[in-house]
Amino acid sequence: MDMKWLKTFVTAAKTENFHQTAERLYIAQPTVTVHIKQIESLLGVGLFEKKGRNIALTTAGKRFLPYAINILGSFEEGIQDLETWGKGYKHKISLAVSPLIAASILPNFIRIFMKRNPTIEVAINVMESNLIGEAIRNGSADIGLSRVQFENLGLTSLKLYEDPIIAIAPHDGGDAESALPLEFEKVIYENIILSHNHPVYWDDLLFHIKQKYPRICSMVVSQVNVTKRFIEEGLGISFLPRSTVTRELLEGRVLEVFTDKIALPVAGTYVVTKMKSEVINLFITHLCDHYK
Repeated sequence: MDMKWLKTFVTAAKTENFHQTAERLYIAQPTVTVHIKQIESLLGVGLFEKKGRNIALTTAGKRFLPYAINILGSFEEGIQDLETWGKGYKHKISLAVSPLIAASILPNFIRIFMKRNPTIEVAINVMESNLIGEAIRNGSADIGLSRVQFENLGLTSLKLYEDPIIAIAPHDGGDAESALPLEFEKVIYENIILSHNHPVYWDDLLFHIKQKYPRICSMVVSQVNVTKRFIEEGLGISFLPRSTVTRELLEGRVLEVFTDKIALPVAGTYVVTKMKSEVINLFITHLCDHYK
């Protein structure tokens, strides 16, 4: 059986339209029809039936679809494995990483790790922290780097390091070296607090801030990168892990506001695993050594 026939069949099952199938596969619509007829002739059953201007899977088509998907998946996985082998890789590690970590601490470590271990291929999937545990549990990723600690699902969570939370405000436009420190109370009352860009500490932190400063205004901005951009544009202030704003502070794009009026929390970064192997242990060892 030609793999092109299977790919056409699976795509048509998803689109339920031969014209859309042709567009997705960059082939002519008559070619789609030919592929389907060839596979139907081989199997001896009809796979689709007309439904107005669209098509729908027959009972036989629905029964065959999961097998076709598995065959295609195995075929594509085999091709990828050969390509990996041809590039000199002997092992592969799949990471599930939160956006916060992927945009801050991860790039420097990955660069060093890949230079020291050229036979290990690293694949990185960026996803929200609350999804990482399930990705590790179901085997779609080998190692998770998360801001959330998972104590269930049969997973192991190792704290990699703790990150102090600091108050970050827009640059006031003055000379950073000669400027006086920003007054926390003035900053917090004159700006909107951009909140909930971290999955753990915000509810408690906002509660304590409102107890001390009841007239504050806040706005949920769920992504750290968006939060930082908003701060740079003067749209508000926020409380972020120091590692996420190191570059912005060094480049003078934002300012740290110091305070002893409220106790700021500490955010943990966790390495999440389920199964261990020599390669996984090697990666975790290098990771822990790097962030000691």
